[in-house]
Amino acid sequence: MIKDIEWFRKEIEPSLKGYEISYRYFEKGDFGSLNQVEFNSNKIGGNVDFWELGWLGVFILNYETEEQLINILLKKDQEKEMEKILGKLQSILKN
Repeated sequence: MIKDIEWFRKEIEPSLKGYEISYRYFEKGDFGSLNQVEFNSNKIGGNVDFWELGWLGVFILNYETEEQLINILLKKDQEKEMEKILGKLQSILKN
């Protein structure tokens, strides 16, 4: 299954309760065009960057502890790492 902005909308967003979610698109970025989803709750906030050239960026911050839970940028060929990070993302956001 391709992990992109539509995957996030279908697989993750419906299970997020108490989050404000916004989607942004940037035509020209470092790795091609960028689809970004930003999410915020009272406790957790962050964003996921889906780049046109297949790169993935994930940033999650715990507002209560000011701890960065995830801060990573992965290249297209790091598929196993992407699956792991996206699984961790889902786990953090659903709890």
